[in-house]
Amino acid sequence: MAGHYGAPYFRGFGEGDNEHGIGPAWANRAAPVYFNTRKTTIYGGSNEIQRGIIAKMVLGL
Repeated sequence: MAGHYGAPYFRGFGEGDNEHGIGPAWANRAAPVYFNTRKTTIYGGSNEIQRGIIAKMVLGL
């Protein structure tokens, strides 16, 4: 929905600038929230795989 307004970084806006962001205010958090949830699912799955490997080694399956 946000399109390019949801980009995590706009060229030309530096830290400490007094300029307002482009687009709707809710779009500023769209990309960071999306990428954070993506990494959470990735490391969550790898965690389960590690536990399965350790359980097989301990139980000798």
